[in-house]
Amino acid sequence: MRTLYFFVFVGTMLLFSSTACSDNEEIVPEEVTPDESSDDADPDQDGTDEDIRVLLFTKTAGFDHNTRNEVEAMVTQIASDLGFEVTIDDSGDEFASTQNLNQFSVIFFANTSGNTLTASQRNNVEDYAAQGGHFISNHAASDGYGHSTASTVSGNGKGEWDWYAENVTGCSVRNGPNHTAQNFSATVTVQSQNSKLTNGIVFPWNDNEEWYYWEGGYLNASFTEFLQVSDTGTNTYDDPRMTAHYWERPDGGKSFYTSMGHARNKYSDSDFVQLMQNAFELMLK
Repeated sequence: MRTLYFFVFVGTMLLFSSTACSDNEEIVPEEVTPDESSDDADPDQDGTDEDIRVLLFTKTAGFDHNTRNEVEAMVTQIASDLGFEVTIDDSGDEFASTQNLNQFSVIFFANTSGNTLTASQRNNVEDYAAQGGHFISNHAASDGYGHSTASTVSGNGKGEWDWYAENVTGCSVRNGPNHTAQNFSATVTVQSQNSKLTNGIVFPWNDNEEWYYWEGGYLNASFTEFLQVSDTGTNTYDDPRMTAHYWERPDGGKSFYTSMGHARNKYSDSDFVQLMQNAFELMLK
């Protein structure tokens, strides 16, 4: 930190006037101290210039999509574009304390599945959220901690942490069947306009994905459904349904989830990458 001092010197002047000072009188230079409110003040003086950090959580205890490398590459590129740091956690160690979690602006549950956190770690996540922490999650993240009211769901920590489905993902995918065939072609449309989240994507968006089902699962009505996938078959659970939603929670935090992200090549798809970058911008701006 540098403190700059400025001095103003007034030269010695001889005044030739009948009412002027004596010819030998000297004007003493005046020291001027810097104005703390000046625009020239050191920008680091207030100590508010802090790094933005994101926690990328990739642990699985259920089905493993093996997308870690691709997710990490995508988030690293987004971090470069938006100017934040990424910490990668595949073990849950970063959830050891609320104090540690509080250093992160966003926690991204990236294709996580099953019962991935201990009871104390889950409490730390709730404390983090209560202070306005943000969450992003995708695809299999809704296959962990199934909500206790989800009639078709079993295993993977069902009923152990309803708070997670209610506040982080906003949903629990149904079981038996969970989804369409892989790379099923369908159309994604905007249901609730949010220019921050739809920026840079042309709709309708024709996409291939393993589309999740929600009938017999769980959906939190507090979330705003902003992307919907078209009909994918003849069963009632194939009807048009949510594929991305978000919630600006009462605690001041935001939560975003999309069911997209099954295949490894999804994480280099330009539209999907743009959607995820938009989600990060929604949290960080």
